[in-house]
Amino acid sequence: MSVPHRLSFEEVVATNKPIEGPTSTPPKRTDVVIIGAGPVGLVAANLLGLYGVATVLVEHNSLSSDQPKAVIMDDEFLRLIHRLGALEALRPHLTAVPFGIHFYSPLGFELVKAEGFVTPNGFANRNSVSQPMLEKILLQNLRRFDSVTICYRHTASALSQTDKEVQVALKNELGHAHRISARFLLGCDGVHSFVRDSLNIAFEGVRLNEPHLVVDFAEFPDQSPFSRFFCDPRRPFNSILMPYGGRRIEFMLIEGDDHQHIKSLESIQRLVKRHTPYADVELKVIRAAVYGYSARVANRLQQHRAFLLGDAAHVMPPFGSSGMNTGARDANNICWKIALVLDNLAGIEILDSYDPERRPHIQSVVRYSVLVGRLANIRSWPLALLRDAFFATANLIPGVQQYFREMRYMPKCIIRRGLIAEPQRRSSLVGRAFPRLTLRDRDVRPDFDELCGTGFALIGIDVDPSAVTKISHLPLWAKIKPAIFNVQIGAPVPQSGFAVDDDQQKQLLAPHSGEIVILRPDRYTAATATADEMLCRTDFFGRKLGLLARG
Repeated sequence: MSVPHRLSFEEVVATNKPIEGPTSTPPKRTDVVIIGAGPVGLVAANLLGLYGVATVLVEHNSLSSDQPKAVIMDDEFLRLIHRLGALEALRPHLTAVPFGIHFYSPLGFELVKAEGFVTPNGFANRNSVSQPMLEKILLQNLRRFDSVTICYRHTASALSQTDKEVQVALKNELGHAHRISARFLLGCDGVHSFVRDSLNIAFEGVRLNEPHLVVDFAEFPDQSPFSRFFCDPRRPFNSILMPYGGRRIEFMLIEGDDHQHIKSLESIQRLVKRHTPYADVELKVIRAAVYGYSARVANRLQQHRAFLLGDAAHVMPPFGSSGMNTGARDANNICWKIALVLDNLAGIEILDSYDPERRPHIQSVVRYSVLVGRLANIRSWPLALLRDAFFATANLIPGVQQYFREMRYMPKCIIRRGLIAEPQRRSSLVGRAFPRLTLRDRDVRPDFDELCGTGFALIGIDVDPSAVTKISHLPLWAKIKPAIFNVQIGAPVPQSGFAVDDDQQKQLLAPHSGEIVILRPDRYTAATATADEMLCRTDFFGRKLGLLARG
């Protein structure tokens, strides 16, 4: 049933109610065990289900989460949700418009103004979501996949590894013991990860002295399509647009605040009246919690056949709105590789690419999140005025203003080392997410990601279709069986294949006219080359992608 964009307090509370998690008897053997059924574990289970991998999802809780912790989904995460077949179910639980970020000086002017926009992935760059509904929808979506066994009310108590498998000891709520042997294990069990501790992997970083009171409100009158950061040294706070007509306000705690009392309605009313523009608003509090923040990254994301994802691998303050999105990228990166290994289409050594492909972006996002928090939460008036003077001056320069407006300061996920071919020029698509093209074939508008399927894709850009077909018949691609199609960026009506029907995407693809793109299952570009180069160097590309033994 579709949920209206604006809901009453009572309706929001009812919508966020958790559901009972399924409990199945764990099998003795499987291909992959996932420990933890938060957003990242659920995404990983859905991806492995999409690839047909026998998977066991283990969760110690009996219910799905009812806590709206993470709220921001980026365009790449939403594209992944679309690929999993869960977008239409989730859409009513997202904010309806793209929204940006505005930072305000205590002197009243805007330090940085960034508007929301739709990216080449086909979705808004920032979207607010109800995490409880996200988890419920992903959990219900798993019913599509017969290969996934869901085991709520089971706790992992021990794990060990051999050269060929991972062994996990489980206990159910009655204390009955089970043991599973799996080819691989994904640790998605959060900041206090049992998997990470069992593997003796250090979780290095710092705890930040920036605790915040986080309050979620229903029926809030401020529906501005952007987050507001009020960078006031007296009490920094920010407010974030939420689904259903709500808003989240996060107040920095200062010396003398009582962490328990400050969560009371009386204290919240006083904070809102004293520090925000919402003094006359009737407050309807869904929940209030105090959070402390850390910036940590595991010193290894992989140990043999076990992998760390999400908060088990990295935690960061929320000011960059990147925690859950970074975990979704982890799942998107590792799951297709595991599926290839299990299908005997690649050697197990391709899994060693997980850490070098993910770590640089993880570290960049953690640094960015810390930096945003430090700039927004300055408590010293002299330092705050110095910050404001810098941004006021910088905003006088059109190029700098555009840089902030388009959020180009946010770290981009670019793979520079791993299962890719080295890019030959600066404008290369290699190592980047390939755009979700807007295509047209006369009156038909096919979905790009559906055309690509669940595996590799060979996409010709203004290339003779016979050349793409010829390449697909080479032994490597005959074995991998990629999706194959041609797109045209010049002709208004395609003679073959599909016409790209978006000017921004045409501009992006123009430097690659006459080339063939090798697209990985995670929708990242592995290589681009002319048809002749692709014919001559197919074995080279196969070795770079781990699809042929390196020699």
